[in-house]
Amino acid sequence: MGANSTPTNASTTLTSVGIDVGTTTTHVVVSELAVDTAGGTGTEKLTISDRTVRFRGPVHETPLIDPETVDTDAVAELIATDLATAGVSPDAIDTGAVIVTGETARTVNAEPLVHTLADESGNFVVATAGAALEAILAGQGSGAAAHAVDSQVTVANVDVGGGTTNTAIFDADGVVETRCLDVGGRLVAVADGRLTKLAEPARLLSEAHGLGLSVGDPVDPEQLSALTTAMASLVVDSLLGPPYHQLTVELSIGSLPTEPQPLDCIVFTGGVGRLVGESRDATAQTEPFAYNDLGPLLAAALAEAAADAGLSVRRLAEELRATVIGAGTYTTQLSGRTVFIDADLLPLRNLPVIATGSLAEVDDGQLTAPLSRGLSQATRRYDLHDVGGVVIAVDDVGDLSYDRLRAVADAFAAVLGDSNLNEIPVVVVTQQNCAKALGQLLHARCADRPLIVIDELAVETGAYLDIGEPITHGETVPVVVKTLVFGS
Repeated sequence: MGANSTPTNASTTLTSVGIDVGTTTTHVVVSELAVDTAGGTGTEKLTISDRTVRFRGPVHETPLIDPETVDTDAVAELIATDLATAGVSPDAIDTGAVIVTGETARTVNAEPLVHTLADESGNFVVATAGAALEAILAGQGSGAAAHAVDSQVTVANVDVGGGTTNTAIFDADGVVETRCLDVGGRLVAVADGRLTKLAEPARLLSEAHGLGLSVGDPVDPEQLSALTTAMASLVVDSLLGPPYHQLTVELSIGSLPTEPQPLDCIVFTGGVGRLVGESRDATAQTEPFAYNDLGPLLAAALAEAAADAGLSVRRLAEELRATVIGAGTYTTQLSGRTVFIDADLLPLRNLPVIATGSLAEVDDGQLTAPLSRGLSQATRRYDLHDVGGVVIAVDDVGDLSYDRLRAVADAFAAVLGDSNLNEIPVVVVTQQNCAKALGQLLHARCADRPLIVIDELAVETGAYLDIGEPITHGETVPVVVKTLVFGS
């Protein structure tokens, strides 16, 4: 199909899948996303108005070949079985995301794993990874983000899993910030009364607190309780700071905020987070190693540390499956309705984003300079032929007059004409509602170039963009703005 052709799939309900391959467990959910087509003028941006989880798969232990390698075939078989149980074939899945979380994102085959699973799970199921994104998805999936809006409060969703603790702070306007630590329940594993695993963050804490833990040691509940107390204190320190304890800084994944953020309440989610709400029973005392790790002990330590710090802990509907529900229901958004697309190019996946910033104050005759800088930055950062395309994002093109849009199109065409990117798709994204007009002007100047222009989206340099096939009679396209962060 050519630019702006009407596709055959005009459904206003999207079937979405969320897949979370974590340090300890793997989950699958299937959801229905309702697209709201209501509007007085027929030009308003379409939105996903309702999200209904229709299938929650069982909790599987993530299969490993060895501590550094996830068993891709075994994970794929688990997912295929769960989708079959849900009565959904990959061909029927419109959108969704696979996310690798915690220590799994650092395994040697994490990147091919997540791309393989995405390709096998549906036409527009995307690959995602990254602690900050994981934190945000968990907070959206748990209901913490909605609670912040509904109650006009500031909420920290603290997602504690096997390998990491990822915090997203929400207020009534959305995400405030994220904070991520190398703290989790599976950093230490036990079997047959001995320590079988001591991950580097746990070893660092053991050494700092003089615990002297080593793989092969007999299990000493008092020592391991002291270790989890130290872990919990760092999680709370990350919520209350700055200033931060030096160990908090050392175990931080990415940067920590430089200003304190007052919190009205916190929500614990994730495999360990789920246990925090249950920690007032005797589980931590009677079955501290029920999962062959530190989960119950760490949950009890977190509950105590939060209480000691005066933090108000709230329980919401989703705890264990918060991240996977977030991946299945909140990753997809919709573009504006004035798109200029060549449907033959779609779907597009994993296109790196370069943002030019606002052009509003740039004179017509000077527009080629910022656009050229953006494209040069893209070619320096990425092998664009290898990644298969590039996204050039413009916050504000200026006045939406015909003359201004023509000047922007002239500048884009000149910059693209000087590049060697004739065969790869170039996606222009604007926050303003002008994609169709700008796309038509651009197409007239470079008709042979693979080109897509979409609008009413905010994207930043360093993100990646996925664009699905058009829906609702070609009025809009599903879009995922994401991160892809693997390794240490």
